[in-house]
Amino acid sequence: MKNGAHIVVLVIDDDAVVRENIAAYLSNEGYRVVLAATNEEGIDAYHSCCPNIVVCDINMPDKKGFDALTTIFTQNPTQAIIILSDVGNTEDVIRAMRLGVSDYLFKPLDDMEMLSISIERARNRSRLIEENTRYRKNLEEINRELEERVEIFQSDQQAGRAVQMRMLPIPPQDINRFHFDHRVIPSLYLSGDSVDYKPISRSKVLFYIGDVSGHGSSSAFVTVLLRFRIAQMLREHIQGRFRSEFSPAYILGLLNRDLLDTGLDKHITVCMGILDDSDNTLLYSIAGHHPLPILYTQGRAHFIEPQKRSFPIGLVQDAEYTNEKISLPDDFALFLFSDGILEHLPGSTMLEKEERLLSVIGSCKGDFNEVKTGLNLHRDIKVPDDIAVLSATGL
Repeated sequence: MKNGAHIVVLVIDDDAVVRENIAAYLSNEGYRVVLAATNEEGIDAYHSCCPNIVVCDINMPDKKGFDALTTIFTQNPTQAIIILSDVGNTEDVIRAMRLGVSDYLFKPLDDMEMLSISIERARNRSRLIEENTRYRKNLEEINRELEERVEIFQSDQQAGRAVQMRMLPIPPQDINRFHFDHRVIPSLYLSGDSVDYKPISRSKVLFYIGDVSGHGSSSAFVTVLLRFRIAQMLREHIQGRFRSEFSPAYILGLLNRDLLDTGLDKHITVCMGILDDSDNTLLYSIAGHHPLPILYTQGRAHFIEPQKRSFPIGLVQDAEYTNEKISLPDDFALFLFSDGILEHLPGSTMLEKEERLLSVIGSCKGDFNEVKTGLNLHRDIKVPDDIAVLSATGL
C-alpha cells in the first residue's frame, strides 16, 4: 500500500503544466488527486470531494487566493493546506501562515519529493489539531458535567447545612440559672462539630461539645446520630425509663458502644457536663477531647484538669469513662472549644496556642461576644478545620 492510499488531494493552480506534474507524481504515490484551474473551481471542488489536503497557488491571476483560503478555513478550521508561491513573495507567505496554512513551497517545484514531505507534515499537523480539538471538546463536556454535579452537590450541601444548623440550639439561651451561647464555623458546607445544651431537671442542665473525626457529609451524619441518641436518652430519663444514673460518664459509655456498632469507622471527642444550680457544681467527663474546658473565675482563666481522661467514643470497645465534680462560684464563665480553634490561632507550638486562649478569655473577662471578637471567630471566615465554641455562665 502506497503512502497516499485513501488520501484525497485538491490541487488549485492556473498553470496546467504544474497541475499535471503534481497530479502525475501524487497519483503515482497512491493519492487520489482532484484538479482545479481557478479559485472558484477550487471552492466548488472542495465542497464536492472533501479533500484531506489542499495544495493551492496563492498568486493566480484572479487575485482571489486569500479569499479561497478564508472560505476553506471558515468551513473547516483544521483543514490541512499547503500553499504554492513565487520565490521572493514572502509577504503573501507570512499572511497565509497567519491564516493557518500548514506549509508553503516556492515555485517552480523542481523536487516533487519536497511536496510529498510537505503533505505528510500537513497531515500530521492536521491530525494533531483534530485530536486537540476533540480533547478540548471532551474536556469542555467533562467540565460542564462537573459544574452541573458541583451545582447539585453544593445545593445538597447547603440544604444539609441548613438542616444541621437548625438542629443546633438557638443561641443565646438562659436555662435555669445559667446562660448559654455558642458558635459553630464549618470548614466545608457541613460540620463535624456539634454543641447542645438542654435542661434535665429544675436545677440541672446537660451540655456537651463533640468533634467528629474527618470533615464533610460523613462527619456531619455522625453529629446527627450523636444528637439523636443523646436526645433519646434524655427523654428516657425525663420519663423515668433510663435504667441507670444519668451522668456524663455513663452516657459516653453508651454512645461509645452505639458508635462502634454502626461500623462507620468514625470517632468523636466529647466533653460533656451537667451544671447543677442547686449546689453550684459541675459534673463532667472527657472522652479524648482537646483543648480542655476553660473556667474563668475571679479575673483568671485556667484549664480544668481532670484526674482521668479516656479515649474518644467509637475508638476502643472497652473504654472507661469517669465522672469528675467541681464546685463553681456564683460568678463564672465556662468555655468549651473543638480542636479546630488550635489550627486557627497564631503560634508555632501548642503551648503558645493554649496560652493565647487563656489570655483572650482572661482579658475579655469571660464575655462570650468579646471572646469571639478576640479570637476572630466571625461567621464568614475561612478555616482549615471546623470550629465550635460553647460558653456557659452563671446568672
